[in-house]
Amino acid sequence: MSWARIDGAARHRVPQLQKREIPRSAGVYAFYRDGERMYVGKARSLQSRVGGQYSGKGASMTNSALRRNVCQLLGIAAAADVKARRYRTTIAGAGRVTAWLSGCEFAWVACASPAEALELETAMRVEFRPPLNRL
Repeated sequence: MSWARIDGAARHRVPQLQKREIPRSAGVYAFYRDGERMYVGKARSLQSRVGGQYSGKGASMTNSALRRNVCQLLGIAAAADVKARRYRTTIAGAGRVTAWLSGCEFAWVACASPAEALELETAMRVEFRPPLNRL
């Protein structure tokens, strides 16, 4: 019942999300688009991961699996090519990824430790693997 825990958590629109609203603790987070589970991840600090990487508008996508996978989903470039730097992200491509993420909702579950977050994320991936975790 791992997904039930996060599916029932409050959801926040990515563009309106304020960094101070996100806990600094370890945890698991999920992105939803049109009500569909799209991605699940874990973080040592939810605030640093979500407030930093995913709400940014920069062109770099090499350090974010979610942004790389959205890049692939949108047909911009293969996620592996972005990670290996065989593809140089353009401002236009990064804008498309940011726009797509802006249409998502985000929810999280705070955990007592990074180990608990890893355990919960692993259980969630076994229960249901979202499309952007499959790329």
